[in-house]
Amino acid sequence: MKLQLSRRLWVLSQVMRQLWFVAAIYCLAGIATALVGVLLNPYIPEGLGRTIGADSVGSLLSIIASSMLTVLIFSLNTVVQASSAAASSATPRAVGTLLEDRTAQAALSTFLGSFIFSLVGLIALNTNLYGAGGRLVLFIATLAVIVLIIGILLRWINYLGRLGKISRTIEQVEDQAITSMRNYRAEPFLGGRRFDGHMPGGLQMIDPPETGYLRFIDIAALDAVARKLDADIYVLERPGAFVAPGRHIAGIRLPQDADVADESMVNEAARAFTIGHERNYTQDPLYGVTVMSQIALRALSPAVNDPGTAIDVVTHLVRIMQAGERPDEDREPRYPHIHMPTITAEEFFDAAFTAMARDGAGMAEVVIHLLHACRALSHEEMAGFAEMSEKFTTMTLARAQETLRFQSDIERVERAAGRVNAASPVTFRKNSPEQ
Repeated sequence: MKLQLSRRLWVLSQVMRQLWFVAAIYCLAGIATALVGVLLNPYIPEGLGRTIGADSVGSLLSIIASSMLTVLIFSLNTVVQASSAAASSATPRAVGTLLEDRTAQAALSTFLGSFIFSLVGLIALNTNLYGAGGRLVLFIATLAVIVLIIGILLRWINYLGRLGKISRTIEQVEDQAITSMRNYRAEPFLGGRRFDGHMPGGLQMIDPPETGYLRFIDIAALDAVARKLDADIYVLERPGAFVAPGRHIAGIRLPQDADVADESMVNEAARAFTIGHERNYTQDPLYGVTVMSQIALRALSPAVNDPGTAIDVVTHLVRIMQAGERPDEDREPRYPHIHMPTITAEEFFDAAFTAMARDGAGMAEVVIHLLHACRALSHEEMAGFAEMSEKFTTMTLARAQETLRFQSDIERVERAAGRVNAASPVTFRKNSPEQ
């Protein structure tokens, strides 16, 4: 059973994925490694430090310092160019996943940490902080850093060929989206009870304190408020929704013998909702599906005209929407006082396929793959997927029939949808009565 993150742990997890945080950890490690020789110097025999030839450590550190600064600047420039390429060829929403790439973070952080290590080591050497034993420790640490740099450089060189490519960007978005989808299918109501949208009377409404996207809901904190009030809390908006003051995000249903909740308790409940400028994958499975669909739309635009990428995206979308296992419906909710709305099958299909069916209606190969995707998803056990598959098959076919001009393409599409009349002759659709 997956435990829901608290708001503090969620914020910490978001910070730990940032490039600056990883780089800072490597920098601290580099400083600690450079100074460990000072601490170990009294415990190393002086003769041992002089016999191994640790006097050359200064020149090695100078080489590392000058070369790592150059490599770091080059690598940063490469990452910036890859981010710009991802934003232009895929979608700006995919840039965040690229900057969270562990290989790129490890490479940049290693280069920066090695530079800091060599810089601190040189400063310590020039100020005579090391004795003979300390220089030996620094020499051994320098050799270890060189081995680490060589390994990271080989891995980085092999990875540069994929960085910023549309295929790699799609894979990174898919990884995030699949994780989010698995979390959703494991706990579709975030540990609370299902809320079908029919609000009971007498709710004391909670408004968002600011305008933006709902990024995260601390269900445990919300449940703690409900227990203090001996009340039920009905969440009206799921993570990913655009909210603003005046648009209620939740409602508190107090016991019949209670008046209204204290303002401090209402404010405490409001703080369980984190609002920001961008959506987040953690509790929002629709976000990954939407980003994938936007990548396909960019590929289908006249400026790019790359239906092959759109077809690849359709395949990835099917994998995303099939990810995860069916939850145990008999399991008791961990937060019985919290009522959470569900995400309907129509919302999943609309986020994934509606825009592609519209913009790709004039390309038979794209339409055919969309129809195949709908057929594949019709066998999913998620509620409503079979009905939505039929509905979106009909909608996609109707768009294609209205847009395609060549009768052979129309018949291919109808055949893919399983609705073709094999006896119908192949004819051509005329653009105007004069043709």
